[in-house]
Amino acid sequence: MFTTNLIENVIGKSSHRLNNRKITHCSIDSRRVTSSGMFFAFNGESLDGHDFIKDLVNKDVICVGSKELDLESDNYIKVKDVLEFITELARAKRKQIRSEVIALTGSSGKTSTRQMIVTMLELLDKSVYATKGNYNNHLGLPLTILNVPDDVDFIVLELGMNHSGEIADLTKTASPDISVINNIGSAHIGNFRSQKDLAEAKLEIFENTEGMIVADMDDPFINEWVKSNKNKDITQYHSKEAKLIYNIFPDQSKYMIDNLFCAENVVKAAAGNIPDRQNVLNNLSLPAMRGEKRVVGEREFVVDCYNANPESMQKSIDDFFEKYGNKNNEKIYLILGSMFELGEFSKKLHRELVNYIKKVNLLERAFLVGYEFEKVRNDFLNEKKVIFSGDVRSLLEVIPPVGTFLLKGSRGNKLERILDYLEKEK
Repeated sequence: MFTTNLIENVIGKSSHRLNNRKITHCSIDSRRVTSSGMFFAFNGESLDGHDFIKDLVNKDVICVGSKELDLESDNYIKVKDVLEFITELARAKRKQIRSEVIALTGSSGKTSTRQMIVTMLELLDKSVYATKGNYNNHLGLPLTILNVPDDVDFIVLELGMNHSGEIADLTKTASPDISVINNIGSAHIGNFRSQKDLAEAKLEIFENTEGMIVADMDDPFINEWVKSNKNKDITQYHSKEAKLIYNIFPDQSKYMIDNLFCAENVVKAAAGNIPDRQNVLNNLSLPAMRGEKRVVGEREFVVDCYNANPESMQKSIDDFFEKYGNKNNEKIYLILGSMFELGEFSKKLHRELVNYIKKVNLLERAFLVGYEFEKVRNDFLNEKKVIFSGDVRSLLEVIPPVGTFLLKGSRGNKLERILDYLEKEK
């Protein structure tokens, strides 16, 4: 929430005057804006937000766009670049915020870690506002900040990236009091020349944080950065210590415990203590397709296909076999989708993954879906343990009628469609 005075300060009072009032919400969706809100118009692939401005202005909504419109209303603000204006407005709003801001980024598990931090703080009776859904980019983050309500104790912001420089810009907008990188893997490595370049892009969050940094000293890139930046306010922890609590929660995947351990160190730095771990897991609410179980007929599916990169793929496979490999002598299978955004590294990393799963003794068969796996098909023509499939629907002809299956792959594969197809066949 903020008042129109903030808008006037950003655009300049001399160029635009607004009646002094409170803005309770901001959106790029015209259907979600009321008279106390603010609408930002973008020209999308199928819709132009400017087409809705006239009706919204008539409903006393403050609107921002980049086009000249025939309107006689102070409620329409024309700017050169709407995204730049949102960012500038969010940075101005951030200066007014007295809540403690926690920002996190990483290659995988960001959302799970974010939700664990939120859950822990709420269990400590703190009020929390956090990134919703995937609002973690150059547009989503400023909108999140503009929608922060008054008088919350903590704000937890997730920062996403595809290219170098993005985390730096997002961190400058978030201006975090505490920042953390939960891991540095190979996600989006196709946009970089090397793993080192990708790590440097992640480390932009530390470079641009003026507050406290929570650093995993078992990550070699973070460790090296910390040793070169001793002037920063750094709280250190060792992620390998998470292994000490794996056996306490046998129903949880190891990578979820890794995320839990990271979240604990952040909350300890922010609030001084942490709640009971089991209580955290009992109260944790995660988005769909992050390890949920689905049963269709005599097939049981572990649906972990929100996204994937080489590290998260191997961790999911390892956890799957550890949990289900000796369960009532059931046959277990993998349904894996291609990993995206690996660029020139894609063929090598997909080949390495296939070679890895070939060596898993308890595996009956792996079904590999998508064009990135197709690129390495000829390397495994005589391998009976793996079956390459061009698309999800073709799996219906080859997957066994009974067994336990792991669904894991990048979001673009939409592997969960196999569940819908099987449900319709029942």
